[in-house]
Amino acid sequence: MTAQVESLPTVAGLPWTVFRGDRESVFLALGREHAELIASVRSRVDQQWQSLMSRIDDPQWAERLSRIIDSTTRQLPVEAQELAWIAAGAGQHELDLWVYNLRGDLGRDGTGCSDVCTANDGHVVLGHNEDGDAHLRDDVRLITLDIDGDPSCTVIWYPGMLPANSFVATSAGLVFGLDHVPVTTPAVTGCGRHFVARHAQRQSDGEAARRVVRETPCAGGFSFDIADALAGRADVIENAAGRVSEVSAASAAVCHTNHLRLVDGAQAGLSVADDDEWLAESRARRRALSSAVESAETSSGTVDAAGVLAALRAPGVLNRRDDLYTLATAVADLTGDRITVQASTKAWTGRLSAFVRGEQEEI
Repeated sequence: MTAQVESLPTVAGLPWTVFRGDRESVFLALGREHAELIASVRSRVDQQWQSLMSRIDDPQWAERLSRIIDSTTRQLPVEAQELAWIAAGAGQHELDLWVYNLRGDLGRDGTGCSDVCTANDGHVVLGHNEDGDAHLRDDVRLITLDIDGDPSCTVIWYPGMLPANSFVATSAGLVFGLDHVPVTTPAVTGCGRHFVARHAQRQSDGEAARRVVRETPCAGGFSFDIADALAGRADVIENAAGRVSEVSAASAAVCHTNHLRLVDGAQAGLSVADDDEWLAESRARRRALSSAVESAETSSGTVDAAGVLAALRAPGVLNRRDDLYTLATAVADLTGDRITVQASTKAWTGRLSAFVRGEQEEI
């Protein structure tokens, strides 16, 4: 079979492509449609992907990579196969895509991304800043995967990545924001964190998605912000080298950046020196984000979608450095069925229930 591929008008500066069909056809088409761009990202001298490839020349890194690939393939075979199909469609070596996708599972890997989620007074909102290297700002884009048998989903996507590690909204009424958290020594019996995220995002309801995140150990570390429209809840679950802890956003908005706040970050394999530059940056960014959220709160102590967007774009939160750049912001108002996306041009607001299906219904 052949996937149906549709290019939609650019949203907030982000190209948007929709893929519909069976799983194999969709992922082969995703790689094929972006083959030139994936090859360009792979070949850039002294940039992220090439730097990651050089690490596995070290036997210790190579063994770690092999063990995590084996563990991920065994525990999450569908998601592992999806990556293989992207590689095949793009004409790239599958191992190269594994290295790129396991960048936070092999050891410490910088920082990036900010999230705010809240679910009180019957209103559920999740907002996410997708932060990365500035040289990626022309690569990031929106894709929609409408795969037979799965909830459809729309993702902020980096070419070459399994579509899962950023901001994802699905037709099951779920919205995910993913934040990197550091793991100095990964759990080699765990799974690549992108693959855990993708498996959770394929679930048909929030309880199943939360169970995946709680029960499937990540080799590296993610903070999973999960908003659930049908259950009227939002939660933050940290999964770092198999250690898991969570908090509900039912009583107050929860802000998260790129350091562990729920799992004990002083544990062996997780601890980062207090003078670490990325830890200091993450702590400062979270303080700025929390302050901006507090300033946006109403008299009843709640914050709406407009307030979340303003907080994520506030000074000290929005990044414009070469090594840490806010590539896109997305804020989902699940109760109000609205999604706002802002990247290189003015913000765009549409119907969330249409957005997840790959349909542009501007509000």
